[in-house]
Amino acid sequence: MKRISRNISVVCFLALFSGSLHGQILSIESRQEKLDTMKALLGKTVVPVEADALGYAVNPFNSEQTGLVEEEVEAEVAVDLSDKDLLQALSQYINPTGIFLFGGEFYLIFKERKMNVGTRFNVLYKGNQYAVTVTEINSSSYSVRYGEAELQLKLK
Repeated sequence: MKRISRNISVVCFLALFSGSLHGQILSIESRQEKLDTMKALLGKTVVPVEADALGYAVNPFNSEQTGLVEEEVEAEVAVDLSDKDLLQALSQYINPTGIFLFGGEFYLIFKERKMNVGTRFNVLYKGNQYAVTVTEINSSSYSVRYGEAELQLKLK
């Protein structure tokens, strides 16, 4: 009886052990792919860190150190433009691609968007958004307004 139970336990052990090994053995292609990846990673050259860069490095063991270096930066002086001057500058970025008449009303076409009189749209100028309103459209020109200033532009 002991011998039968010992044989059964050996068979069970081998069945379990061989099953776990089967999942661990990789195919030849998979092993070759892993070896190629390792060769590519090991083939990279190590570039030494310059001494100047070490001054900017953060100590990972010091939680108070932020790694930010204070530098003096000259602030750009913002020039206040009047509404008229600003609208003149914004007009360079207002480029309708066409015009059409529908139902007795003119529309400006900006790529896939169409605008009629009274439509407000944003123009990005020097990082700021400016809301410009279309005030008049006729067959050869259109007018836009920003603040108190109004500018008539010719269709190109």
